Amino acid sequence: MKGTPMILLLSKDPQLTQKIKDHLNLEGFVVESTTSFQEALTRLYQNSGYESIMVDFLYDQDNIFEVFRKFKLDPQCKYIPLICIIPRNQLAQQLIAFEMGVDDFISREFSIFEIQLKVRSIQRLINLQKSLKEKDAQIENFQNITRIIGTLNHYINNALTPLYAFAQVCRPDNTRDAERLKTLTEHTTLFISKVLKTLRNMTQQGELRIIQEGIYRDIMFDIEAELQRLMEENMETQKHLTSSSE
Repeated sequence: MKGTPMILLLSKDPQLTQKIKDHLNLEGFVVESTTSFQEALTRLYQNSGYESIMVDFLYDQDNIFEVFRKFKLDPQCKYIPLICIIPRNQLAQQLIAFEMGVDDFISREFSIFEIQLKVRSIQRLINLQKSLKEKDAQIENFQNITRIIGTLNHYINNALTPLYAFAQVCRPDNTRDAERLKTLTEHTTLFISKVLKTLRNMTQQGELRIIQEGIYRDIMFDIEAELQRLMEENMETQKHLTSSSE
């Protein structure tokens, strides 16, 4: 159902699975179950609506910690709260599971009161993980804009360097040189204006826009091509100046 929080349960115990479903359904959760780790991953990739993953500790006693680790290393799953259903008094195993990425635990012998408390804990975890995901997206955006600023700064410097060099060698008393310098300055200014406009368009109202890779690449190619034309124009001007002075 749309808007209903969904939980994915990985367990080979049909009685535990039914018990979890019955209790969590009463608390407003939809629980889908599977007995296969690969099937669990497939579902998580096909449906982004799961808000928590529950794993029965007895699902695979020989490799259960590896199961936890794989869930948390997978980019599709790492932000989803991971809940372990574990027998009571397994403190050492809980510690290892926590180190492998488990976020919280439910006793296999849980009572209705415990499941109600855990539901509230799960909801807090869901909200926390959503907040962390948003923060990571913001950090990625800042990293993107930093990279973009560095690239655009490189383009501006590349455009200004030959203009400065030409200004140093052109003859101020030569009308043709003065006109060429004026034209080159205008073209360089237009190029820099376009670079700055590109940067402005990438930021709106003080907030960074998420730049799709393809769009970013096309913008950079466009600026690179324009810079290349400007450099070629400057080289032609330099050649003309050299031939005129000979």
